[in-house]
Amino acid sequence: MPQHFTITEHGYIRRLSTALRKEQTDTLSAIFVSDSTFELLKQLSFQANTDPLLTYSVQKGGEFIRIKNYVGVLQLADRTQIEILPKIALHTQLPEMRLALLRMLRTVPELPFHRLSQAQLQQAHLPVWEIFISAFIAEIEQLTRQGIQKSYETVEEQSRFLKGKWQYHRQNHAHPELLAVEHDQFIADILPNRLLKTCIEFLAKRSHYLPNQAKLRKLRFIWDEIQPSSTLTEDFQKAQHLARSFDRYTQALKWAKILLMNQSWSTFGKNTNESLLFPTEQLFERYVAQGFKRYCQEYEVVYQETAHYLLQRHDGKPQFKLRPDLVLRLHKHVIVIDIKWKRISPEAPNYGIDQADLYQLYAYGQKYRATELYLLYPAHESFTTPLPAFRFDDALQLIILPFDITQPLSTAIGTVRAIIDHQTNTPMS
Repeated sequence: MPQHFTITEHGYIRRLSTALRKEQTDTLSAIFVSDSTFELLKQLSFQANTDPLLTYSVQKGGEFIRIKNYVGVLQLADRTQIEILPKIALHTQLPEMRLALLRMLRTVPELPFHRLSQAQLQQAHLPVWEIFISAFIAEIEQLTRQGIQKSYETVEEQSRFLKGKWQYHRQNHAHPELLAVEHDQFIADILPNRLLKTCIEFLAKRSHYLPNQAKLRKLRFIWDEIQPSSTLTEDFQKAQHLARSFDRYTQALKWAKILLMNQSWSTFGKNTNESLLFPTEQLFERYVAQGFKRYCQEYEVVYQETAHYLLQRHDGKPQFKLRPDLVLRLHKHVIVIDIKWKRISPEAPNYGIDQADLYQLYAYGQKYRATELYLLYPAHESFTTPLPAFRFDDALQLIILPFDITQPLSTAIGTVRAIIDHQTNTPMS
């Protein structure tokens, strides 16, 4: 049976065969896999032209593979599945980590995760792969209740009766009793249904959650007359140009593409299979940005604005475009916010803040003539309140804030906004 592991980003993977017996317990920061699975991961870490998902190292004669800052589901060619969750506080429970990941995924507009329902979020005790399967099943069940769409398809066959057009050039003279005909049939075995049937068949072999398995078996029976697609890439390209009558298929097809073809933000070489992985930094940035747009509507909120350059060349042309994560404007106030997915600590030298980030923020402050600068980092057990304010000069200060992704987005944004509004003397709505 394929194995399932759960680990947090930056966690370590080791060979089970070389670990001491007292070490052979999987935790969220370290897991132990078979030699064959370890070799697949090792090969993946060495592959060129792929995103740096894994790093391989040897320490004191022992081999280690470390997961970098990605979250989601990694499936290997041997069907081993590794669920990678965001690293939050030390004592955060597994369901809380999954829920935080699902909340962040819900704010990605180009992917179907925004359709995850409250009921599906409450399944955070399950691996995220099974939650994705549940979401796909819900879309297919809705389509089935509405009625599987049919369309006219041109069919060529040998028939004893004249149906449609007789194709005399295809007539088999050895069997004059059969007519070569071409005619239209109103059938369900059409391209979008074939893609969905392919996903049903695919997931039926890969789900390990009994309620999902039962629902997929039922759907296989209902969709039995439809054949799976044999040309997935080509068919998904064609599915982008379906008639408007297929609009209700949009979300189900998005899920099918995600689950069948690894359509996330990253691609990871030949030793992976159906992996759904997301750079945590980008996911966190988008999550926070969506929160400000949704819950700070009195402000003009711009994500990654490119209105200014760092300098001008000798010929007057601008160079080195600035791209702050968030710019908030209200009346005469200009607020620049940079969002970093990094664990900082009040006990660490310089709090663990990267000096280059401070130089970058100072440039933002000068070019945007900002009234306030903010750095947002994920909250954890040692970082739950803002750090003491820093000053670049008498007119420009920097405030470093924790952002708690274990809270609902509205709550986390409300906490940050209360501080911003206090600094700008703006009453909250």
